[in-house]
Amino acid sequence: MNTHIKKTMLATTALVLAACAAPTPAPTAAPAAGAAPAKPAAPAAPAVAITIGMLTDRSGALAIYGPSLENGFNIGLEYATKGSNKVAGKDIKVVVKDTASNPDTGVSLAREAIEKDGAKLLLGVPASAVALAVSGVAKDNKVIYNACPAATPDLTGKNFNEYTFRAGRTSIQDAITMGGALLGMGKKFIQIAPDNAFGRGSAAGFYAILKPGGAQFPVNDNDKDVGTIFAPLETTDFTPYINRLLDAKADVLVVTWAGTGFVPMFQQMQQLGAFKSMVVATGMGDNASMKSGYSTATGSVGVSVYHYSLFNNAENNALVSAHKAKFNSVPDLFSECGFNAAVMFVKALEATGGDTDPAKLIKALEGLKFNGPKGEYTVRPEDHVLLQPMPLVKLLNVTDPDFKFFELVKLLKPEESAPPCAVPAELNRCKK
Repeated sequence: MNTHIKKTMLATTALVLAACAAPTPAPTAAPAAGAAPAKPAAPAAPAVAITIGMLTDRSGALAIYGPSLENGFNIGLEYATKGSNKVAGKDIKVVVKDTASNPDTGVSLAREAIEKDGAKLLLGVPASAVALAVSGVAKDNKVIYNACPAATPDLTGKNFNEYTFRAGRTSIQDAITMGGALLGMGKKFIQIAPDNAFGRGSAAGFYAILKPGGAQFPVNDNDKDVGTIFAPLETTDFTPYINRLLDAKADVLVVTWAGTGFVPMFQQMQQLGAFKSMVVATGMGDNASMKSGYSTATGSVGVSVYHYSLFNNAENNALVSAHKAKFNSVPDLFSECGFNAAVMFVKALEATGGDTDPAKLIKALEGLKFNGPKGEYTVRPEDHVLLQPMPLVKLLNVTDPDFKFFELVKLLKPEESAPPCAVPAELNRCKK
C-alpha cells in the first residue's frame, strides 16, 4: 500500500483574439546592437519526494501485528501533515515491504528500500530479531530507522547506534509497569517466554524488577535463564512446558508471548489447571487474541501497551475516528506506535526543512517532545528510548462488541516507567 499523493495545479492561459477588422501591426523593432536575446525562464525543478521504507509483517509468525502498524502509520501521516501528505513542499512516498518475521528477509528488504527505492527513512518491524538486523543496515547506510513495535531493549541498549530510534516502548517499560503489582501477588515466581530476542529481553526485564523486590524463582534462577522456561515461538503444543511450570509450584506465573500462540497456550493452561494453581500475569494482547484466548484471564491485572478505550485526547480521538471511517474498526495494539512513527518523522522533517541529512534528523529527533495517542512522549537524547505513559489495566471481559475490555488501574507517568540507560559505557552517552 504506497501513499503518494500528488496535487497538480493546472495554470489556464486566456487568449484574447483580435477583432476581424484589426489593423495590421507595426513591424517589430530590431534589438539594439550588442544586446543578447532574452532567454526564457527555466521552469522550477519539482521537489523530490521523500521516500519512507515501511518494514512490516503481512506473513510469518507475527503477521497479526502488521495491519495495526501500517494503518496507524498512514493515519498518523495524514494527521501530522493535515491531510496533504507533504512536508516542506515535498511529497511523502511510502514503500511497504513484508519481512515475514524473518531477519534475513528484513535485511534484504531494508537494503532494497534504500538502494532501489531511494528510502531515506525506515520504520518497523514487529519481530525483535528482525528489528535488530534492520538497525544494523540503517547504521551501515546512515539512514534513520524508527523501530516499532519490536520491544527488545537491546535496540536502544547494548546494540545502540545513533541512527536507530523508537516509536514504541521497550519490554523493560512493560516490566516496570507491572512490577509493583506482581510483587503483591506472591513470593515465588516463574516465567514462560518465547526463545527469541523479544522473549529473552522481556524475561530479563521482569527478573531485574522482581528479584531485587524479594521475588524467589524456584526454576532457572540465574542471570542467563532469569527464572524462565523458554519455548520456540512456533510452539502450538505447550503441554510439556506447562507441566514444567506446574512442577515449579510457584505463586505467580509471568507470561511473555507474541503472535497467535497466545490462544493455544491459554487454552491448554486452562485444561491443565494452571489458572487454579497460580496467579497468571501477562501483557494484554491485540483485540482478536483478547477475544479468543483470554476468557480465563478475566479479572487479571497486566500492562496494556495501548488500548484505544483508555485515552481521551486530540491525537487518540483522531486515530479512533479515522480508523473507524477507513477500516470500519477500532485501532489495535500497535496502531499507536505506527501513529507515533509518522508524527516523529514529520516533526523531524519540518525541523530540517525537508532535508533528509541524517545528522540533521538525529539532532531534530533527540529530545523531541510530541503528543500522541497516549499523551505526551519524549525521545530521551542519550539512548533514543521513547519515554511515554504506560497503562496498568484490569481485564473485565472479552465479550464487549466494541472491544472495551479494560478498566484502567493506573497510568504510569513517562518518568515512572523510564528504563535505565543501557548504552555501552564506551560510548559515553548515559548520564551518570
